[in-house]
Amino acid sequence: MKRVQSLRDCVPVLMYHSISDSAARGFRRFALHPDEFTAQMDYLHDAGYQPVTMAEFISRRASGSRMPERTVVLTFDDAFADFYISALPVLTRFGFPATLFAPTGYIGSTARWLKSCGEEDRAVLSWGALRDVASQGIEVAAHSHAHAQLDRLPAGLVREDTYRSRCLLEDKLGLAVEGFAYPFGYWNRQARAAVAAAGFRFGCAVNELVATSADDVLTMPRLSVNGGIGVAGLTRLLAIRSGPRERISAACKRVTWQALRKGVRAIGGDPREGWSA
Repeated sequence: MKRVQSLRDCVPVLMYHSISDSAARGFRRFALHPDEFTAQMDYLHDAGYQPVTMAEFISRRASGSRMPERTVVLTFDDAFADFYISALPVLTRFGFPATLFAPTGYIGSTARWLKSCGEEDRAVLSWGALRDVASQGIEVAAHSHAHAQLDRLPAGLVREDTYRSRCLLEDKLGLAVEGFAYPFGYWNRQARAAVAAAGFRFGCAVNELVATSADDVLTMPRLSVNGGIGVAGLTRLLAIRSGPRERISAACKRVTWQALRKGVRAIGGDPREGWSA
């Protein structure tokens, strides 16, 4: 008989980006070598972790269902083409579901929002590849349309961007899209309200905290899995327990960082770019 844990306990929601053996210096921490990623998935499998999609996690949380022991959520931001090449075969081998957040303005193109770190030519999945991914047990969710810093945009543009991302994904994939991830993890009340108004059931931020039943469903925390941390670093992330003190600290850091960024040039795309896609 399986042991169960309450959703009041900590559930790690892991955030990956690129699974690749090459990256520009400014992007290196966001890229895991395929061998490192495989070793981490092998560890999760051998240690008895049970991955679920973000949508399943949210559904179980809403219903008050109990989750299997060692539940973990695997999420991937940006829908890079290397997900299909390097991550999907490994996930399929272990039977691991995952959630992939796609920026709709760049599907079938490249990550032009990464020009400042020399990664503007990194390929993003095509619509055909996204459809194939969705057919293999991967939840496809929205990562905005333009991959802009939503907390620095006028309210109207934020509403248009979030709504457009959901409409495009549902139209092109023929599937219901329930989730959203804030580009760069940046959000404010205005962005959260836009995600809610667009009809998303859940939203993912970062915050470097584990998820609990007390977290806001539209700004769920995640833990960054950076390149080079290996299996040892992953085990440390999985062991994190985030109490009230850590949550207060994370909220203060978010507000402080938001204030500091006001004087810095925004990065990311124009929310109106690629709307004919």
